[in-house]
Amino acid sequence: MSRNHIVVKKNLTYITLLSFATFYINGCSTYNVPQGSKVIIPKEELSTYNPKNFSKSSLQKKKIHNEDELIIKAIFLEEQKDFKLSNQYYSKLYDLTHKDEYLLKEVTTAHYANIFSKNLEQLKAYSLTNPTNLQAKRLLLSFYLKEKKFNKAKEIAQLLIAQSTQAVDFELAANPYIFTEQYETALGYLKEAYSKTYNEDILLKIITIQINYLKRLDDAVEILENHRENHGCSEKICLQLLGIYTQQNKIVKLIPIYKNLYKVSKKRVYTEKIIETYLSLHQLDDAITYLENEDKNDALLYSLYMENKSYLKANKLTKKLINETHDPKWYAESAISFYESLVNKNDKEELQKVINDFEKAIQLGNQNPVYLNYYGYTLIDKELDVQKGVKIIKNALKQEPENSYFIDSLAWGYYKLNICTEAYNHMKKVVKIEGLNETEIIEHWNAINNKCKPKQ
Repeated sequence: MSRNHIVVKKNLTYITLLSFATFYINGCSTYNVPQGSKVIIPKEELSTYNPKNFSKSSLQKKKIHNEDELIIKAIFLEEQKDFKLSNQYYSKLYDLTHKDEYLLKEVTTAHYANIFSKNLEQLKAYSLTNPTNLQAKRLLLSFYLKEKKFNKAKEIAQLLIAQSTQAVDFELAANPYIFTEQYETALGYLKEAYSKTYNEDILLKIITIQINYLKRLDDAVEILENHRENHGCSEKICLQLLGIYTQQNKIVKLIPIYKNLYKVSKKRVYTEKIIETYLSLHQLDDAITYLENEDKNDALLYSLYMENKSYLKANKLTKKLINETHDPKWYAESAISFYESLVNKNDKEELQKVINDFEKAIQLGNQNPVYLNYYGYTLIDKELDVQKGVKIIKNALKQEPENSYFIDSLAWGYYKLNICTEAYNHMKKVVKIEGLNETEIIEHWNAINNKCKPKQ
C-alpha cells in the first residue's frame, strides 16, 4: 500500500486505541452516611393507612370530628412525596388525638422532609414501652445520627439488630460505626445486610470501606468478582471492576467484564471497548472472531478486516453495508478494499471497477478529501487519467490545503504531466514538512528532483 493510500487509514481512523477511562472514582469515592432524610429506613405501604385502619387502633384515645378528612389529606400528600406538608397534618392529628400511629407518621414524615420533629421525646418514650416496634427504633436511630449522638445511635442499633433479621436494619446499624470510624464493625453489619439480599448498593458501600479506609483492595475485588459470577454484573458493579483492573493495568481482565456490560446493556460503546482491548493486547484475530460471532457491528468489522489485510472479506462486507445504509462512503470503501485486494494492480479491467465505485461515491455526494486523494492518486500513479487525477486532488486540497499527503499526490501528478516547476515546488514543500523519512517521499523527491530541479 503506497503512502498516499495509507493516508486513508490515518485520516479516517478505523480503530482508535483510546486510553482506558477510569471508572473507579464514581463508586469508590469516600463513603458518607446519607445526609438528613436520606438515611435509609424501610418505607411502609401507604395503602395500609386509611381512615378505617387508623380508627381501629388506640380506641382509648379521643376521636375528633374531622379526623378522617385530615388522615386523607396527610396520606395524599405523603403519596405525592410532599413530606413537609404531610407532616403538618400528622402533627396536628397527633396533637389532637395522641394516637401512637400518628406519632410514628409525624416522625417518619419529618425524617423524610429533613425537618425537626417536636415529638422526639414522645418517640423515645414510645420505643421504651413498645420494644418490639422496629419502625420506632429505626426512626430513633436515624434522628440520633442527625443529632450526631452516635453512642445513643449505637445503643439503638444493637437493640434493632437483636430483634430484626432484615437487611435494611443491619445496613442502618452500620451508620453510627462509620461516623465514628469503626470500620471493621460497620463492615460486618454491611456484609450481613448484603448476605441477606445481595443488594448492589450495599455491596458498593462494602467495597468503599474496604478500599478507601481499610486498604483491602484484594478483598474488594474478591467480593465484586463473586457477585459478578453468582448474581450477574450490572453496569455500576462492572464499572467498579473495570476501574480497579485498569488502575492495576490488568488489561486482559477487562474483556470478560466489557462482554458482561454489553450483554446486560446492549450499548455499542462496550463492543468498541472490547475491540480496543483486544487490539491493545495485539489480539486482532480474537477481535475479528468476536465481531463475526457475537456482535453484528459491520462497520467496525470492516475496519478490522482492513487492518488485518483481509481485503476480500472487507470488500464483500462493503456490498452489505451499501445495501443496508445507503451511505455513499461505502462505495469509496468498496473501491479501496477492492484495489488493495488486487494481485495485479496494473490490470486495467480491474482498475475500471475501482474507478466505477469512486465515481458512484462522488455522484452520490461524498466529497471526503481522503477518498478524493486516494482516487486521484490512483488515477495519477497508474496513469489512468492524470489530468483528472490532478483535478480531484485539487478539490481535496481545497478542504485541507496543508495536508502533506495531498500535496505529495499533486506534486506527483504535475510530475507525470511534465509540469516541472509546480512538481518541484510542491514536492519541496512536502520534504520540508515530512522530511526524507518515508520510502515513497524519497522516491518521489528523487524522481522530481532529478527531472525538475531548477538549473543554477
